[in-house]
Amino acid sequence: MRCNTLLLTCVVVGYSLSCVSHGDNQLATNSRAQKQITVLRPVPAVLNEETHPEVQGTETKIKGTAGEPYEFTHAQFISENHGWAMSSASLYRTINAGKTWELLPKEPEKDARFTSFFFVDESHGWLTAVKQVSAKRYGLGNSSVIMVTDDGGQSWKEQASFPNEVVLSEIRFLNTSEGIAVGAQVIDDKPAYYELLVVKTSNAGNEWNNISEPAKAAIKNEYGIANDSGRNIQWRPSSMLLLTRYGKVIRTTDGGKTWEFIASFQDKRPDGVISSTGYHKLALDGDQVRVVAGGMGDEGYWGDFVVHEHDRWTSYEIARTPILDAVFVSNNEVLACGLNVVPRDEKRNSHLKNAGVILRSFDSGKSWQPIYRSRSDETFFFLARAKDREFYSVSDTGTFLRFTLPQ
Repeated sequence: MRCNTLLLTCVVVGYSLSCVSHGDNQLATNSRAQKQITVLRPVPAVLNEETHPEVQGTETKIKGTAGEPYEFTHAQFISENHGWAMSSASLYRTINAGKTWELLPKEPEKDARFTSFFFVDESHGWLTAVKQVSAKRYGLGNSSVIMVTDDGGQSWKEQASFPNEVVLSEIRFLNTSEGIAVGAQVIDDKPAYYELLVVKTSNAGNEWNNISEPAKAAIKNEYGIANDSGRNIQWRPSSMLLLTRYGKVIRTTDGGKTWEFIASFQDKRPDGVISSTGYHKLALDGDQVRVVAGGMGDEGYWGDFVVHEHDRWTSYEIARTPILDAVFVSNNEVLACGLNVVPRDEKRNSHLKNAGVILRSFDSGKSWQPIYRSRSDETFFFLARAKDREFYSVSDTGTFLRFTLPQ
């Protein structure tokens, strides 16, 4: 069920990996990182209508019927044909470019939920699950497991267990041997709180080593505490970037031995109120880093593109259109996906309604044009290029969208 108090404030950050010397971007191994928070004061972006041609898309329901809002949370395609989509309680697979989907047999244990997965090819993948026993004091009773498959998800076996208050939220592999999982170690205090956790494997997940300390050092606050949680990973052979739950971005170029502090964001609304932000995803394009998510809740609905230009961070904001993912087609051309919210008075006077939306920009997010609206009220959270000008998207209710971008 959609919760009005949910806030996923979204930001897309443009940043050059080759340059970390500007004000906000210092190597952080102590509490200095916390003092370099960038407060974002959004600049309105233009949302144009009927500027660019709309695209024709083909929608398929992954589970046959529409799911609940926020039921689906993760998706991945490793090729044009092979992909997976996950809810907290199920995993689906397609081998024919999304035309049909198969419900895989694995289900989480009682009181557990799936939190992430990652495949390196058509057969080999890893899946994380978190269990919380409600009998313990609020915030405690957590454990996590990592499972592995060698048959595309038809069968899974437990590979690693983290029983002592560990919450894993994201897993990523560079190849069949090297992997990273991030999340939090819950600290038993009054109240309990999260502390950043990073674990790594070099032998396909047979052994996982805790490498949290250097990453924690990069984000510790003035009290010496890294009270945050890993949210998302982007990994290349030369470097890895980590996004935290509270909007910090750090980078390592030596496999996690040391980490550079890139940025720490807070979103300041026009009325001066600092929003509680939940940053969603990192995306890379060449040497640029972007952090992607969307804002929905009692505070309002909006989407932000935050770019590093002229030696400072600028946030370009779209009103009533949270964005959850983005793909750069070229240097300035961007596709994004999310939700378009239509005010009640406009609904009465037009054919428009709340819908999942695909947006196109030719100026790196300063202005946007909706090029596709879904048939129902849903939020597209995943966007990927399948081939050439063909793209795939997945919504929180389990709609798979396939469309071709015109030249």
